[in-house]
Amino acid sequence: MTAAAIIVAAGSGQRFGNVGKSFAITGGVPMAWWSLTAASEAETIDEIVLVCGDHSQEAARALLEFFISTKPVTLAIGGARRQDSALAGMAATSASVDIVAIHDAARPLVTGDLFDRVIEAARENRAAILAVPVSDTIKRVVNDVVLETVPRDELVSVQTPQAFGKALLLDAFASAAESGAMVTDEASLIESLGCEVHVVPGRNDNIKVTYPSDLILVEALLRARAR
Repeated sequence: MTAAAIIVAAGSGQRFGNVGKSFAITGGVPMAWWSLTAASEAETIDEIVLVCGDHSQEAARALLEFFISTKPVTLAIGGARRQDSALAGMAATSASVDIVAIHDAARPLVTGDLFDRVIEAARENRAAILAVPVSDTIKRVVNDVVLETVPRDELVSVQTPQAFGKALLLDAFASAAESGAMVTDEASLIESLGCEVHVVPGRNDNIKVTYPSDLILVEALLRARAR
């Protein structure tokens, strides 16, 4: 089965400047470079699609000019919503691709091994996500008042990449288009079809960059890996 990695880097990321956080300099290179590198190192991946926004096309093309990979890399232009960008990435994959792994470029500490493990799980189960157990105490709050403390035994924090059978995810996107559903991750679309989503252990350092201050931690972890 042929697999493609779709690196979603289409967010506006207004806190990070005009090109967005996915192309903010991180460890000396644009942030998306790290996810592209991990996808290139993954044994299960045959091709890569980088999805940028209209606002970041120039930055994306400049990145791909110096990014070297033994696997073909295609550039796609995303849409206004996350699911629009993921769908644009899928449309840019080859017809032979059976499995797609969707990854946020805002998680630059991903590894090739994480791609491999979630893709292998999707090959067996059609849908798989990375997740780590929730360690903090979780409370439900309304109007600044605690309503309840939520038991965390069965709670996980979901990461990317998430991997799916390509045909299954296309069906899920079509269903969402009919219902007008908006979701924050592709697994939610699969869940809405009543399909099982299998969980693969992620890594605690596979963190998502949301604020500029997050880059301090990411760059420290990148330096630690390089030692």
